[in-house]
Amino acid sequence: MTDLRKEGGECGRDGVKEIQSLLKSIEDYNPDFDRELVVRAFEFAREAHQGQNRLSGEPFIVHPLAVAQIAADLRMDDATIVASLLHDVLEDTEAEEEKVRELFGEEILKLVQGVTKLELDFSYSNEEEAQVENYRRLFVAIAEDIRVIIIKLADRLHNMRTLKFQYRGKKESIARETLEVFAPIASRLGMGMIQAELENLSLFFLDPEAYCSLQRRVERVIRTREKQMEEAVKVLKGRLEKAGIEAEIQNRIKHLYSIYQKLNRSKISLEDLHDLIALRVITRTVGDCYAVLGIVHSLWRPVEGRFKDYVAVPKSNMYQSLHTTVIGPQGEPMEIQIRTWEMHQMAEYGIAAHWRYKEGKISSREDAFEERMSWLRQILEWQQDLRSTREFMESLKISLFDDEVYVFTPKGDLKKLPKGSTPIDFAYLIHTEVGNSCIGAKVNKQIVSLGYQLQSGDVVEIITSRSSSGPSADWLRIARTPGARNRIRAFLRKQNREVNRERGREILERELAKYTMTPEEEAEVSQELKTFMEQNGIKTMEDLYIAIGEGRYRGRRIVNQIVPDAIRRRSLKKKKSSSTSAHQPQEDILIQGTPGLAIKLARCCTPIPGDRIVAFVTQGRGMKVHRVDCPNLARLSQNGSRVLEAEWGREEGQIYDTGIVVEALDRPKLLADVSGAVSNCDMEIKAVRARSTVSGEARIQLMVGVRNKKELEFLFKELRKVANVRRIWRGGGFNL
Repeated sequence: MTDLRKEGGECGRDGVKEIQSLLKSIEDYNPDFDRELVVRAFEFAREAHQGQNRLSGEPFIVHPLAVAQIAADLRMDDATIVASLLHDVLEDTEAEEEKVRELFGEEILKLVQGVTKLELDFSYSNEEEAQVENYRRLFVAIAEDIRVIIIKLADRLHNMRTLKFQYRGKKESIARETLEVFAPIASRLGMGMIQAELENLSLFFLDPEAYCSLQRRVERVIRTREKQMEEAVKVLKGRLEKAGIEAEIQNRIKHLYSIYQKLNRSKISLEDLHDLIALRVITRTVGDCYAVLGIVHSLWRPVEGRFKDYVAVPKSNMYQSLHTTVIGPQGEPMEIQIRTWEMHQMAEYGIAAHWRYKEGKISSREDAFEERMSWLRQILEWQQDLRSTREFMESLKISLFDDEVYVFTPKGDLKKLPKGSTPIDFAYLIHTEVGNSCIGAKVNKQIVSLGYQLQSGDVVEIITSRSSSGPSADWLRIARTPGARNRIRAFLRKQNREVNRERGREILERELAKYTMTPEEEAEVSQELKTFMEQNGIKTMEDLYIAIGEGRYRGRRIVNQIVPDAIRRRSLKKKKSSSTSAHQPQEDILIQGTPGLAIKLARCCTPIPGDRIVAFVTQGRGMKVHRVDCPNLARLSQNGSRVLEAEWGREEGQIYDTGIVVEALDRPKLLADVSGAVSNCDMEIKAVRARSTVSGEARIQLMVGVRNKKELEFLFKELRKVANVRRIWRGGGFNL
């Protein structure tokens, strides 16, 4: 074993100085740690990474040592520090899992495996499904052992500290990933120190000019306020000593990224930022906190509306402090934060501090830990039912980035919700049945709309009714919380089950009806359908109909897969041998007293089988067939002798072009959703024209191929389900 007391020579190149510093840091807070285990992990990692260098030119072992040092600064347990030293050996070296298990045990192996699984591709590309899978794996790993994410955050922090050595093209993507994923996770876990440094470093690499400019401005403001802060500390310290309250007073400067965000969001000057510099008073007990608050308010006048009690009502990451803004010395606003030492440790180190308490120092924090992790468990529960990438990303974003509002039930129970939440979110937070039966809401005893945005301090009462028809699709646009959205979607899926089953059955039967088959061929197709269902895990025909109705499977594709090629070729040949053109309907239409003239379908009303029709004899252009409700027919039929009665003759599956007009409130992806509804009905769009107006309305004109009026009515029913669609009617060509 290496003699770690040896210094000088090349020891800085092989990590000996760094491991000595690490061992000293661990011993300072845990004298009984397993020194031999940590040294053995260092030697194993150094040997495994032998010959590898970082982009900075340093030997690779410097990185795992730095990660372990960060874990030690967080005062983590032996297993976490050892896993930090080993976190890259499975990913980047020839080391095998069995060897790690043999030398360090199952617990440490699982931690190393967990971090290795988090070496994910978070690049923001078009591979959306792969990206979402990375997120899912990330949160599953966190749920299995919270120490995994502590190691990963330490790893990311050291990588950000050395990001200047990274290739130019990767700097921005790594910094953005850090800002959008890892910093919010650190915030959610209450790790304020880690969060602040990750955010500041991300800002530096994403916008170095803004970072440096803001840093210079902050330094100037701090210099102008030094005397004010010194005077405030002196006055407050004297009063606390006189009151016999033991406390430490610190200066706290808001971190740069937080200042950057607040200035951009609030559009105020740096000089007007009340919490740029704050006094932090750290006491022994909660009672002392409130006593200090009373002294502060007796010394300086509090600013109305600027007091927050996070001691009685902790944030969702269990942050606790009293915050108050007062008009301090020299008449300048000044924020003062008051907390106990335990609250201070939790605010700075978050879940890492809890882990230390869990190891035996403080066991009464178990409930707080459970609450701190509730957001993660909700994500894991929701992701089981979320069926699309968009839904999962939406839930994740809200869960990581939400600010909070605090509202009350009529009985005075406190409820926390993301900022922007509505009475619908509140109703589902109370209970699923309360949400499903909600018909209205009162806020502070006044009736409000279900889209009202709740404010902290509101008293919310949900009005329910047993006769309620339940949530509508519109509620998805109003609800903000993933929990409420998920329950609304579940209700709508259940409600639409019957509709989807019938729709799926109609689609499949219509597609099969295109082919004429013998009994033997029908039996063969039935067997192929059973095989298809087994391969795709579909248990019953009802499940198949529902899947088709929901759009998860296309009826035409299923039929093309289960109907043999010989049958489809035969039907195609028969179809070609008959006149199937929409513009040659002589054999499809019977006209009273047919004069032997050419027959064409009028493009102004595009009639299809099932419509009541008449024929109009034109001058030199044969006959035009119109619907009886055609708006042009009244003008054309002024000479009654030129209008002849007509009816549809045989129908053998011919495709007819017909026009449809869809009127809707404009929104992104409206045309795509309308086109998707047509496609789900297995119909072809022959032409499309869309336009929007300054008033926010959209009109989409479609020419689609249908066989008869029944198919068209089915299409209308599907189009009415598209969000924002207001009206649908029959049109003709694009001359409306």
